[in-house]
Amino acid sequence: MLAHVYRIPDRVVMDAWRRSRPKDPLPLLPAPRVRQPAGKLNAWSSLNDRQRTYLTCIFRQDQEAEEEQRHARHLSAERRPAAEWRRMTLALSASSDAVGYTRIQERLRAAGVHDPGAGSSVAALERRGLIFVYRDRVYIDGLGDLPRTRVEMTRPGRAVARAALGVRREAGPPAPLLSSWLWKIMVRVARAGTQGVDGSLAGRGPHYLAVGQSPDGRAPSRGFIVLRHPDGVTHGPYRWFLTDSGQHHIADHLDAYRSLYPGIETEGINGSSD
Repeated sequence: MLAHVYRIPDRVVMDAWRRSRPKDPLPLLPAPRVRQPAGKLNAWSSLNDRQRTYLTCIFRQDQEAEEEQRHARHLSAERRPAAEWRRMTLALSASSDAVGYTRIQERLRAAGVHDPGAGSSVAALERRGLIFVYRDRVYIDGLGDLPRTRVEMTRPGRAVARAALGVRREAGPPAPLLSSWLWKIMVRVARAGTQGVDGSLAGRGPHYLAVGQSPDGRAPSRGFIVLRHPDGVTHGPYRWFLTDSGQHHIADHLDAYRSLYPGIETEGINGSSD
C-alpha cells in the first residue's frame, strides 16, 4: 500500500522497513492477482489466419530481440533504449535479390506467407492497436534511399500474442529478491569477505546494488554493497564489500535464493560479517 501511494517499487519499502526495524519480521506482500486472458483471447479470435500469422511472427521476433538485449546486458555491453531495438524492420521496398529478406520476412516465409509484408494484414493489426507501423527511408549502398516499413509490438499486442500462444511472461523474482545476475554479484562479494572484490567490478550490477541512485533515476539503489578501502587501510585501491543491509538481506532470504536459483553455488554464504 505504501509503495502504491508513493509510486515506488515494493522493494524500496521493504528495504527501508528492514533497515529501520532490523529485528522485526519482514512484512509479507499479498500474492499477485492472476489476470484472466479472456479479453485477449477475444481479440485474437477476431483476427483471420493471415493476421494471426503476422502477429505471431512479429511477436516471435520481438521476443528474440528482447533476449538478445538481455544477453548483451549481462555481458556488460552498451545498453540500447527499448525504443530502438523494439522497432524492427519488416520490409524494404526493393527486390529480394538485391536486399534479401528481413528476419520477420524469413519467419513469415517459413509460415507460408511470401508477400513483402507491408499490406492489409499489417494495417489491420495497426487498426486494432496491436502494433505500431513506421514508414521511413534508409540508405543502402549501391541502391540509394529505399522506403522502409518498421513495426513495433504494443503492450496490448504483446499480451494478446502471449495469451493466444501460451507464452507466459517472465514474472521475475518476488519483491524484494534480486534477479539471478544481481544475485551472482552479491554472492561473489559475500564470498570475498574481508578481502573485498576488485573495485573495477564490471557491468551495471554495482549501480543497482550499491549505495546511491539506481540507473532509472526514480528510486534509490539497494545499498547492499559499498566501494571502500579494506578495514584498517586508508590508502590504495578501493574494493567492494557487503554493507550491513546486504548482509541482512542475504541472511533473510538465503533459503529463498537457493530455491529460486539452484544453479548458483552458495555454500558457505550466510550473510554474516564474520
